[in-house]
Amino acid sequence: MADHKPDNKRWNHSVHYWRELLNEVPEGARTALDVGCGEGFVARTLAARGLEVTGIDTDEESLKRAREQDQTRVTYVHGDVMTAALPEGAFDVVAAVGSVHHLEIEPALERLASLTAPGGKVLVVGLAWSSWPADLPRDVAASLVEKPYRLLKGYWDSGSPTVWPPPHSFKDVVTTADRVLPDNEYRRRLMYRYTLTWTKPAA
Repeated sequence: MADHKPDNKRWNHSVHYWRELLNEVPEGARTALDVGCGEGFVARTLAARGLEVTGIDTDEESLKRAREQDQTRVTYVHGDVMTAALPEGAFDVVAAVGSVHHLEIEPALERLASLTAPGGKVLVVGLAWSSWPADLPRDVAASLVEKPYRLLKGYWDSGSPTVWPPPHSFKDVVTTADRVLPDNEYRRRLMYRYTLTWTKPAA
């Protein structure tokens, strides 16, 4: 069951890092695409910054819950980002928070890039699988770090469909992103996530 607490009271691992990535929204950005928008949290945070946002998702129930909330500056589309008739090179920001691992990674990153306007940004908060035993110390540390957040903020469940385990590793993400999105900025985050930012070269 989804938790409909106010947006500014919601916390989970992806939300935690998304709030940081919001600072990467380019100055003067006007349009955004939220890929795998679910019930609309990311779309609403972008709209609150004054952007005109398109949110796309394949799950009708999630979109229904998104539309029941604030739709100011947000248009929700039922569809698959890989095949939907979205305008190429039209979005100043293309955000994918907790959604890339629902797709095949290389064509997904290629698609995000193709939808981004020249000078625009791709912003990803993603999940991938750890490689044990090498990543075991990191995952143990993550379990300790997240506990105070859960205690103070609770853990918000969007109620949208999930994919677990992710189909690709953190290493897969790095090697694919370097091939598809040259000069990207990848960061392996402590609490089970990575962030990926990329600026599309100006035309």
